[in-house]
Amino acid sequence: MEKMKLNNELTITYPDGFHVMDQEELGKHQYFGEAPGWSISDPDRHIMISAAWKKTNGIVAKLLNTKDIARQMEAGIKAPMQQYGYQFEEFLSLQAGGKTADGYRYSYTVQEIGMSGESLCIKNKSTFYYIHCYYRTELKEESIALFEKMIGEISWN
Repeated sequence: MEKMKLNNELTITYPDGFHVMDQEELGKHQYFGEAPGWSISDPDRHIMISAAWKKTNGIVAKLLNTKDIARQMEAGIKAPMQQYGYQFEEFLSLQAGGKTADGYRYSYTVQEIGMSGESLCIKNKSTFYYIHCYYRTELKEESIALFEKMIGEISWN
């Protein structure tokens, strides 16, 4: 097992077989407009996980909640993903080290390969964390189990 501390406050543990993606690998994925804060990949499991974060001022953080942000994220992805057969599956609510992670699950097709994903938002004080997981639909059950275990084991400083 490996651990990574993000933004000096969120620690995520991930299994052996994953590696931290470099800029060259990130450049091959068209959904990364900018490189996220951190990304890992396990080519054998056909799974990729990325995380980014954004600090807001205290007032904005008090007004926003992760459930609303998850709904906004899902609404924002629909149009650009329609060309890939985007299908919304469900909204999610998971526990991430004592904090609620709200998000959604969806599926799509790229180069005739069925893909699925989950996008989550977690709030810690005035910082919002966005964690995304992409995996082959045929490996959905084991990918979801792995990802949800990682989210459940998140710890905070």
